[in-house]
Amino acid sequence: MRFLWILPLVLAGCTLEALLPDGDLQVGTSVIVDLPAARPEGGGLRPGSRTYRLRVEGGGTFQVAAISSVLQERSRLRLTLYDAQGVVQAQSVARNWFGLPQVALASVRPQGLTTDLGYRLNFRAPGGSAFYLKVENLAEAPDRVTLYLDPFTPNPSGQGEAFNTGSRTGAIELLGEFDRYDVSAASGYLRLGYSGPLDLVALLYLSPSDPNPVRLDPVLSCAPVSPAVLLVVRDRALARAGFDEENSGRYTLSLSNTPCP
Repeated sequence: MRFLWILPLVLAGCTLEALLPDGDLQVGTSVIVDLPAARPEGGGLRPGSRTYRLRVEGGGTFQVAAISSVLQERSRLRLTLYDAQGVVQAQSVARNWFGLPQVALASVRPQGLTTDLGYRLNFRAPGGSAFYLKVENLAEAPDRVTLYLDPFTPNPSGQGEAFNTGSRTGAIELLGEFDRYDVSAASGYLRLGYSGPLDLVALLYLSPSDPNPVRLDPVLSCAPVSPAVLLVVRDRALARAGFDEENSGRYTLSLSNTPCP
């Protein structure tokens, strides 16, 4: 098996001329896109690509997805989201997560053969904003994909509500997102349950300005909750996000009287 270097995007920014769209994608609709094969260039491969303007003028939270109908499980797709100034906002990495550009580049690796769920990413758009989506084919064969743009409602957990007993299930679904819980009346032991690609941490603060909170992660996953007053769950660098699914962005918090191991 051979592995070829893929020519990276200029991820710090992109001229608006380079983002001249091949068409528009409206919320709640889809479009079928024929992608050329990646071609050899400079000792590597230059992906075949198309760019679409995302019509999200009303604002909200949205998910874009690309599903291959030709290469299917053999597809190698990449989605890159740009704002109106041509600055990269997010890039897909695998079928179950996406990240900031520097994280995405560091994570490039051959994709496993799995049932094709497409490649997705989520984003929040303020009213009146403009975004562009570049979809790239990194395979050395042409592909046909369907692009979708749909609104979605993020997991409602972590909006500052009280968490005193039992368990909560939340999800990190947007880059830069963090979930907050009021644990000022909680007692016992807090456990974080997470298995996925994000670098997830749960932070227990003695006060909102606490400079050194207790940090839980999938390795050190249990600690006494008292005397903390605030619990924050986020990606450690605020640079990765997933979906409200297992082995993606979903996590579980639980409180009990069972001591930590």
